[in-house]
Amino acid sequence: MIQTTKILILFELFVLMALLCNGQPTKSTLPSRYQCGNANSPNILLGPGFVVIGEMSWTALIQYRKPNGDQSFDCAGSLINERYVLTAAHCVIGIPRAWTIVGVRLGEHDLSTDQDCEQDGPDRYCDDAHQDLPIEKIIVHEDYNRTKKNYLNDIALIRLERDVIFSEYINPICLPVEDEDRQRNITGQRAVEVGWSGTYGYSDSNIRRKSFFRIQDHQSCNEGYKTRGVTLSDTQLCASREKDDGDCHTIAGSPLMQAVGGRTHFLYGISSFGPARCGTNGTPDVFTNVAKFVDWIESKLE
Repeated sequence: MIQTTKILILFELFVLMALLCNGQPTKSTLPSRYQCGNANSPNILLGPGFVVIGEMSWTALIQYRKPNGDQSFDCAGSLINERYVLTAAHCVIGIPRAWTIVGVRLGEHDLSTDQDCEQDGPDRYCDDAHQDLPIEKIIVHEDYNRTKKNYLNDIALIRLERDVIFSEYINPICLPVEDEDRQRNITGQRAVEVGWSGTYGYSDSNIRRKSFFRIQDHQSCNEGYKTRGVTLSDTQLCASREKDDGDCHTIAGSPLMQAVGGRTHFLYGISSFGPARCGTNGTPDVFTNVAKFVDWIESKLE
């Protein structure tokens, strides 16, 4: 009888806890490496140029409204889970005073078309329509100072108003959450940047492009930038184009990533600043080092 009473009490406590928890919002978390970073392409290490539809589908665009009513996409970001996009801080608080941030676009490939389609021999295939999502909140790193030329702590989170439904054309990239991924020495290694970059003689591309970089030694990069009056921190990454591929510095907030352990892609850099002119091979681009900010990112998720 006593044993039965104990079981009933435990059962009642379990039911009570379930009722208390029911309907309570759960804290957003970062996906495991098995739930993110699928580039949807075996050709990511082939030559630079346009990416294919659905490839690296975590890329996001930030949409702005200008005083004359025109809307444009002047910064990028990366989808990191069902509710958050990671971007550069100066994309959200360093914008002209008269501009308004309208929202975030996901699943975009070619800005010149309403629906993106590609021809593969006799076959033609199209992606799903892109999604424009409103913004609930913008969280900028507390130590970012827009007046500094070195763009330290150039990182921000955008919380979307609703959860994103993942698909073949919209899915998150992995962040280096585990110690082995955070502490990995990637100096001298190859990385790929994807974004809507400009090319010689043209403004920003309407179609996503990829460029290949080599991660540079931080000390030598810092010494080079000091001659320009800029002192870098270990929370930043330097990377140089492997060759003159005709691309210019991509729009800020774009991802710099590596494939780790096969096809899983990790976000290691957020495009921050770099040479203004195309083909400036001697001057590395500077990226926010995502591995240094994982704790900050996780602390801000709701």
